[in-house]
Amino acid sequence: MALVRRTNVLGPHSNRVVAAASVTPAAPADAPAIGRAHVPAQSAPFQPGASTRSASAEATADAAADPGAAPAGEEVGVAIAAAGPAEPTPGGEAAAVPPQPASVLSLVSAFLLVAAGGVGSWALWHYKINAQAIHLPDATTFFAVLFAFATAIERILEPFARFLPGKHARGELEAAVANLANKYHDATLDDLIQVAHAKSMLEKGRASRGLVSWGIATAVATVASSAGGLYLLHSIAGESWDGIPVWIDAIVTGIVVGSGTKPLHDVISKVQKNKEKSEDTP
Repeated sequence: MALVRRTNVLGPHSNRVVAAASVTPAAPADAPAIGRAHVPAQSAPFQPGASTRSASAEATADAAADPGAAPAGEEVGVAIAAAGPAEPTPGGEAAAVPPQPASVLSLVSAFLLVAAGGVGSWALWHYKINAQAIHLPDATTFFAVLFAFATAIERILEPFARFLPGKHARGELEAAVANLANKYHDATLDDLIQVAHAKSMLEKGRASRGLVSWGIATAVATVASSAGGLYLLHSIAGESWDGIPVWIDAIVTGIVVGSGTKPLHDVISKVQKNKEKSEDTP
């Protein structure tokens, strides 16, 4: 759910208006001053519903208690007023838009890319171009190689991220936020809804970009795995295992590598902990 609050965009005091004014007596130069009203240096914020009559009475009492004269043209104090609704404006403080899933086009494109990588792996196996399976000493070392492989694939695809779906979504969100900030107190609920909609489209763009990135990374990793002999299942099972063709194993390896470095890091950590636990067991 794309939820946007007015205070998150305009700040916590977006509904408060603060004004300051210097007060100077308008009496002629030869007119005697009848009193002085003391204005505190820091006035308390205005409370809605407070009686202005009591404030006037206090000022009159101060003037009667201190009847000293003030020279003409002298400022007698600074009046500070703060006003604004203490409670949120009904219907104008928050807006929410249902989340947007990834586009169907990006989903179809991702699986077409994975299928293209599978076809490339099958072609290398069919024409005997694929390499022999690499067998490393233990599973931890193999997963470390896969981790480095996944990191390399991510770095290769990083310069092309600007061409993937959702590249304009962030600019649209920033434009909606700027429009809301420029209107400030004149902003309406429709402006908040536009910001929430832009945020929802940004999330949709991220999901679509993630699907397409996964498809490209899986396709590249599948072909590279078949060409280099890096097969996940054959390496774990051993040299004598021949349960599935190596080109299918290359697809499995490509999917694991295309998923990114975080899942591989979690698997490596789990395998390492199990290995240490088995070594510590007498």
